[in-house]
Amino acid sequence: MVHLRKIVAKLRNLFGNKRAEEDLAREVASHLTLLVDDFERRGMSPEEARLAAQRAYGGVEQAKQAHRDERSLLWIEQTMQDLRYGLRTLSKSPGFTLTAALTLALGIGACTAIFSLVNAVLIRSLPYGDPSRLVYLYTPNPQFKLPVEMFGPAYADFYDLKRDSHSFQKMTAFGQSVFSLAAQGASERVSAARVDGDFFRTFQSAPELGREISPGDNQLGHEKVAVISHALWQSMFGSAADVLHRSLLLDGKNYQIVGVMPQGFEYPHSTDLAYGEPQYQTTQVWIPLALTPHELADRDNTSGNAVARLRPGVSIAEAQAEMAAIMTRLDKLHDPQMRGWGASVKNFVDSTVGHVRSLLWLLLCAVSIVLWIACGNAANLLLARAASRMRELGVRVALGAGRSRITRQLLTEALLIGVAAGAIGIGLAFAFLRLLPLLDPGNIPRLREASLDTRVLLFTVAVSLLTSVLTGILPALAVSRINLTDFLAATGSRSVAGAHTRLQSGLIVVESALVVVLLASAGLFLRSYINVESVNTGFSQSTVTLNIGLDPRYTHPQAVAFFRNLFARLQALPGVETVGAVNDLPLSNSEDLRMFAVDGYPNQISQLAEGRWVTPNYFRAMSIPLIAGRLFTADEKPESQSIIINQSFARKYFAGRNPIGGRVSRQDDHTRWSIVVGVIGDVRHNSLEEAAEPQIYHPDMEFGGGYIAVRSSLPAKPLAATIRTILHSLDPNLAAGNIQTMGDLESEASAPRRFQTSLLTVFAAIALFLALVGLYGLMAYSASRRTREVGIRMALGAQRSDVLMLVLKRAALLLALGLVTGLVASWFATRAIQAFLFGVGRHDPITILSVCALLAVSGLIAAIIPACRAASIDPMQALRTE
Repeated sequence: MVHLRKIVAKLRNLFGNKRAEEDLAREVASHLTLLVDDFERRGMSPEEARLAAQRAYGGVEQAKQAHRDERSLLWIEQTMQDLRYGLRTLSKSPGFTLTAALTLALGIGACTAIFSLVNAVLIRSLPYGDPSRLVYLYTPNPQFKLPVEMFGPAYADFYDLKRDSHSFQKMTAFGQSVFSLAAQGASERVSAARVDGDFFRTFQSAPELGREISPGDNQLGHEKVAVISHALWQSMFGSAADVLHRSLLLDGKNYQIVGVMPQGFEYPHSTDLAYGEPQYQTTQVWIPLALTPHELADRDNTSGNAVARLRPGVSIAEAQAEMAAIMTRLDKLHDPQMRGWGASVKNFVDSTVGHVRSLLWLLLCAVSIVLWIACGNAANLLLARAASRMRELGVRVALGAGRSRITRQLLTEALLIGVAAGAIGIGLAFAFLRLLPLLDPGNIPRLREASLDTRVLLFTVAVSLLTSVLTGILPALAVSRINLTDFLAATGSRSVAGAHTRLQSGLIVVESALVVVLLASAGLFLRSYINVESVNTGFSQSTVTLNIGLDPRYTHPQAVAFFRNLFARLQALPGVETVGAVNDLPLSNSEDLRMFAVDGYPNQISQLAEGRWVTPNYFRAMSIPLIAGRLFTADEKPESQSIIINQSFARKYFAGRNPIGGRVSRQDDHTRWSIVVGVIGDVRHNSLEEAAEPQIYHPDMEFGGGYIAVRSSLPAKPLAATIRTILHSLDPNLAAGNIQTMGDLESEASAPRRFQTSLLTVFAAIALFLALVGLYGLMAYSASRRTREVGIRMALGAQRSDVLMLVLKRAALLLALGLVTGLVASWFATRAIQAFLFGVGRHDPITILSVCALLAVSGLIAAIIPACRAASIDPMQALRTE
């Protein structure tokens, strides 16, 4: 009870009752003085009189506490009265209440939804033990001028680092693979990670069932065990309790299931590794790495991914210094032409979410602007409502209500609206999160895990309370500065209405400026997205592609025969024009770089080009144009070493001379040359937003696995079903991966930009709608307050067009002020989005002019309705209006 009294007293003090303590102290002191005088008259000494007075009064502190309890109970009673009165008042104006609540709910709902995404991606802890101690290990080589993330340590270097380093508590190496999983007469592609024996110990993640992969499982001959994900356990085995007694058939080999990971652990995801397996989404199976002696000793050709856990007290800088010292020694063991390997230790969490952190904070800032605009609109509504209640509030003051009580009443009503808006906002956020996966760009980790958890709900409560204060404080302050009793004499109303209108006008200007910032940002994002979609990719969007990888059951001659049979079956389908194949498909996130030299060019040791191995019909299947020379033919001889290059290669390395007949060094032997027989058009391979790099195409006359491209006049879906049927008839244990058109791949490549553009455009549209509603409400309120003035003007000869222009001029002035302020603000604000733009400057004049025109036209349309209403007023009725 004592704690409750303290809390109530603190809350009471927030509403301006601190002076009560001083009044109480003076009152108690006066009573004590009277008692002391009375006891002194009875013959007591001053000290005896003072003690007797305190005993008679019950003690100063006891008296104060009794008074505090009385005032606390009174404060609670008054608060309950305010709540009841507020509910009754708001229920009598359902239109106003619903409008204000929905206005705030739009802002709160958008803010809650984006915060739930920020919470899932940036705030919520990863499902690993102390993820802040995890780091990625890289061994970059500066001479290749490639991103650090492309250089995972060679396995020989990794195990030497593991043996010699002291900064790491645990270290693990792993690689990614995609297998055909056969089950019940069908097969599907599953993502798998090949891990060493310390993988799960490094992440400090234990299986939900069974055991993890141990060091003993990584020995050749003992590697046929598997740990599966929780999702695969549910989908394939129906969460069966006896799953540990079952096995998986992966690429024709049986793996005994020894463990099931808990829900949420699916590392690595497609977003965890910058240059991972292109067909990867989430890991469904973990199997032993089980390296051969050759792989363990190889320092120049085989490499994997490496994650380590720092020892307690060891910083990333200290770990990198030690790793660099070790790599300096190990670098001498590499091939002399490949030396220069260094060390890089990167924070695991930053590497996982760092690439989307700025985007998420940008979106959160955008919805915060929407929330501010919603607060401004709600404050405008409350200001208008307070102005219409001045007489009522004046009566309450005349009957004894203090100014603080009036202020508290208005804040209580704002709080009730805020709570209702928060409840509606939670529903809107829930609906938004249900739709969000439809925009999944594929590069935001754990996007589908965004939910309304406890942290998000507490955030929503805090935002609701904050918006209640922000929307209620302006009307409360405005009322507190007015002598409300003047309204009983019907004086001062005009000056008060004018003050309210000026404040409301200021809010509209601020809202318009914020809308300009959002619209300008959304416009720049939209222009960038259009530019990306307009990029010439260099291939046909209708080509159907698929990936097929044969398992170890097939020898090389068997694999070649299999694909020749498959190509023949596909080519024989009605409507199929051409069938080709390539090792790395454009926009598939797969890459193959090769070193080379060009005859007659000042070559460098670290020259790299993208290498492709294609069948003769690949270019026709993809509709890649031939610029010069010829394409590969069906009777191309491997020993001829013919190659085809793209335009970027020709421009850079054959500038000013004919590339046809030019010589490029062979990959397997740099002392021998290949002959350029053709030049094809540039193809966007890595990204839609990156210009094509130099590419070299080699003929692959014995295709044994990779991507197949089918050019056909048939619809994509029926053709994909037919391809699956043909593949199943050839081998039921094989599964085709990623059967889709090149248009689908292009759509996936532009998905991140589409995601950010769509969200920012939606938020800008909401902000524009709220601003227009606010402008309409202000014009309507202003016109209603000036009804008598309009009647007088019209009685004195003013035309309806004059009244119409009177209202529209005021709206135009507010919009102009908002536009100017917004353009100045956007000049600085768009600096934050410069890194997100493509093919457009942050001060693009087309975007700025479009934003100005959109806001001006929309604002005038919103103002014309109350303007027409004001112009249609009957002068005689207007003159009778008080």
